[in-house]
Amino acid sequence: MKKVKFIFSVLFIAFGASANAQTTNHQVYAVFVMSIAKFSAWPATDNKEFTITVFGKSKVFDELGRVAATKQVQGKKVEVLQEENASRIQPSQIIYVAENKSSQLNEIVQLFAGKPVMIIAEREGLFRRGAGFSFVVLENNTLRFDINKKDLEARQIKISQNLTTLANEII
Repeated sequence: MKKVKFIFSVLFIAFGASANAQTTNHQVYAVFVMSIAKFSAWPATDNKEFTITVFGKSKVFDELGRVAATKQVQGKKVEVLQEENASRIQPSQIIYVAENKSSQLNEIVQLFAGKPVMIIAEREGLFRRGAGFSFVVLENNTLRFDINKKDLEARQIKISQNLTTLANEII
């Protein structure tokens, strides 16, 4: 567990200064999404791939594709999809809600209510509206995340204690 905390600490130091409110470093967001996925657990399925869907237009889609090409989550190859229409989102373990689709978060939350789908929002504060995670850029331009632990538990998704230790805020 100390190793996990060390890895995240290195990520915060190495990438944190690069993420700021004016110029989003999408590579940092992608690394965080993959790290969150790696240190979380979903109910067992017979899916051959671990699927992350980016809902909306975001450069995070391209970066996730690059990062995921060499990684596995829960021993499965990672598939990264992009979708503009909420009703056409295919079964996924993670739905990443891009900034330009934040206004449709309620629709996503309702579409996947009760299902083991982690919702990660690019826009700050959306963890209070049903996303399991939402990113926040602190005053010192360090990228962090907020966690809606109640939502994740309702979706039967378990997260590492180290994720909660590194969170900015938890509800």
